[in-house]
Amino acid sequence: MALSRRSFIKYFSLASLTLSGVNLTAKEANPSLSISSLPSLEMPLQEIYPAVFSGEIYVAGGFTPSDTAVFFGLSPTKQTHIFSPREKNWRPGPNLPEARHHLGMASNSNSLYGIGGFFGDSDSAWQARNTVYKLSSEYKHWIETSPLPRPLAESIYTNIGEDIHVISGKAPNEQSKNRDTNSHYVLTRGDNWEQAAPASIKRNSAGGATLNNRVYVVGGRQVSNNGSKARNLTYAEVYDPSLDKWEKIRPLPQAVAGLTATPLNNKLIVTGGEAFGSNGNWKTGAAFNNIWVYDPVTDDWSNQDHLPQTRHGHGAVALGESLYLIGGASKVGPQETLASAIQLRWS
Repeated sequence: MALSRRSFIKYFSLASLTLSGVNLTAKEANPSLSISSLPSLEMPLQEIYPAVFSGEIYVAGGFTPSDTAVFFGLSPTKQTHIFSPREKNWRPGPNLPEARHHLGMASNSNSLYGIGGFFGDSDSAWQARNTVYKLSSEYKHWIETSPLPRPLAESIYTNIGEDIHVISGKAPNEQSKNRDTNSHYVLTRGDNWEQAAPASIKRNSAGGATLNNRVYVVGGRQVSNNGSKARNLTYAEVYDPSLDKWEKIRPLPQAVAGLTATPLNNKLIVTGGEAFGSNGNWKTGAAFNNIWVYDPVTDDWSNQDHLPQTRHGHGAVALGESLYLIGGASKVGPQETLASAIQLRWS
């Protein structure tokens, strides 16, 4: 995945405030943010993890409104959508072998992968899978490759060089109940899976990305062992592959899950997300439109503007000097699924 590394933010201290128990320095003289609308997806989609491959943006699977819904009006889809930033249009890609929502996507210089995720039918909407799909060399169909060591979904999916990392998320326990995990697997050359140092905590629905050859994981949620309550998180950490070690960093100023984290211009850009209500009830929760920026040099967060509308379960990728946000939902949980896409640029 080709990402711009040009430094772009110069800060001047203005004031200090406290949010969610975290000291945050407010900034002024921020670069100007421009947000433009892009052509919409063919269908509304949420719970997606797009990836850049061969200079284009791929979105496969996801939850979409359906007449044969498996979860509050939504069903998983097999469809793949490809966006060309140069042509500024969408075109269909090859269907997945099986419908998925929360399908993880990641790429290296040679291959694009669709990893794990949930299958859903009338019996259960949340059947975690260990299957891994790889786009064929002629880009015409998906083929199965080495499966994950265990079924996983709602994880972090990113690459460090040619290696694909899958971190945390949900996995079924011995009673086939999906529970949080801190597992960390690496798909290496030859499509072989290896274990790496587990994350510091168990969580799902976090935001994560590779920045300067280190993996950052922020936010997310933890579900109680009996699955009855969900707690939103601010916890943030970074993985150093040279040491195979995790280190705690300054927490995200807002406890949120279903967010995105994307590397751009030597910063980590975090957008949107949702928080469940009391006792983990999504129906009383809220979605957000915040844009947070993390500087790894200063270990500091700043709040930079807001998205035009709230989004969670959306996809985000960086390509060139732009951040692309795709789909998601404007209300917490399985409500108001979006087809819209936007482009963000700082100047």
